[in-house]
Amino acid sequence: MSFGDLLDLVNRKKRDEERKKTALKFAVGMGIAATIGLAKGILYAPKSGKETREELKKKATDVVETIKGKVWNKTEALKGPTAHAAQEPQNAIGKKTAAGKKK
Repeated sequence: MSFGDLLDLVNRKKRDEERKKTALKFAVGMGIAATIGLAKGILYAPKSGKETREELKKKATDVVETIKGKVWNKTEALKGPTAHAAQEPQNAIGKKTAAGKKK
């Protein structure tokens, strides 16, 4: 494996990390937007204060659980390629070292 191949693997790892960050920012943004939209809709609904508070609590819990699930799924989807990309340079270095010792 050449030096160029190692650089490609490192660059791939950086891209995977950037994708993780982007997915997390997107999920957080969607969660905030959904929470604001739900709160606004519920606050303008013609209900008593107690009913409104109960509904807000229920909706907020649902939104938080949905966001957690989406973030978990995105994180798990990105773990595989990132872990593989991180192992490739280590494996390549190990092979080069082992080949050098055989000589």
